Amino acid sequence: MNGNNNRKPAALKVTKQDSNEGSNGVNEFTAHLSKYRDLKDHELVKLVKAGELAPYDELVRRHQIKIHDLCYKMLRNYDDARDMAQETFLKAYRKINKFKGKAKFSTWLYRIAVNNCLNYIKKQRPTEELFEEITSTGKDDPVQIFKGKRFREKITAAVAKLPEVQKAVFTLRTLEDLSYQEVSDILKKPVSTVKVNHHLAVKNLRNYLKGKV
Repeated sequence: MNGNNNRKPAALKVTKQDSNEGSNGVNEFTAHLSKYRDLKDHELVKLVKAGELAPYDELVRRHQIKIHDLCYKMLRNYDDARDMAQETFLKAYRKINKFKGKAKFSTWLYRIAVNNCLNYIKKQRPTEELFEEITSTGKDDPVQIFKGKRFREKITAAVAKLPEVQKAVFTLRTLEDLSYQEVSDILKKPVSTVKVNHHLAVKNLRNYLKGKV
């Protein structure tokens, strides 16, 4: 990606001209991307490293929903999640040459997104209301409560009170349903450490639900 670091893929730029563009422009853009949709992520990355921009638009299209959802689960604010998701893709684009392909591209993106969110949380240091005690369910298992739609928002809000590593581990392992190994790859921590932090996260959340914290 020689000398292209100051250029942005089209998917990361929204201009007045873009918003007023007619159907012909949209069709032209869609047709331009269609030739990349059959390529695998690592093939698209190779093209981006060679200096092409359009393949990165396809990578953004494939992963933007999951990245935004991950950021929202960690930040609990739509605008902040949107900003951190966009920052994730911009940072990944700028650092694409450092991606060696040892892990999946999606894993690498998750790692950048999690780090962005954790850094944002550190800077904001939000003050939060005490978590509302849940007494009507008769359950104290955070994982089971999360699976019930009625309490999903409450347990997700409680996750925001966890220490940073526990928050990241619980979000990725339970809310994103990733394996311990995938979480280990994303956070660059041993699987044993991931498991311990997940156990502590569940224990802390259980205490929140019981009103002990």
